[in-house]
Amino acid sequence: MGFVASSSQFKRRRSLAFTLPEVVIAGAILALFIAGSVATMAQINRWATAARLRTLALALAQQKSDEVLTTPWNVVSGRPTVLNAGTNTESGLPLNNDSFNSATGLSSAFTTLDTPVPATRTTQVTDVSTRLVRAVVTVSFTYRNRPYNMSLTTLRAIDDI
Repeated sequence: MGFVASSSQFKRRRSLAFTLPEVVIAGAILALFIAGSVATMAQINRWATAARLRTLALALAQQKSDEVLTTPWNVVSGRPTVLNAGTNTESGLPLNNDSFNSATGLSSAFTTLDTPVPATRTTQVTDVSTRLVRAVVTVSFTYRNRPYNMSLTTLRAIDDI
């Protein structure tokens, strides 16, 4: 005797399989999810890069502010040049190009992939009194066609009492 499939067995087998429209719709949903995930990760990476550049710009401003605060200033030696009233501008300072990254153990295959972002650091020193100056240090740069400015203000008094 041979095996003869009844129509109820055939219908049951057919209902267990996926149809082509179901597979296409599931694939489209999966593709949309993957595309959305990749776009989200790319945006998060851009935000992280912008935050890193702002941190580096703030470090550049802090470096100049520290120089203003730690340069000796007394009546005998006179006012140092960093504390002279006026505006000093430094251009072309690279934010994300670390010159020390070529040392053994610090470099990688991705070291040269960073595009240097040039920054401008402006230091404006104004006299508050004969013994007190205000220094405003501003670091400006452009990333993805958007301008960024990081600024620090400090007061510096003469070392003598």
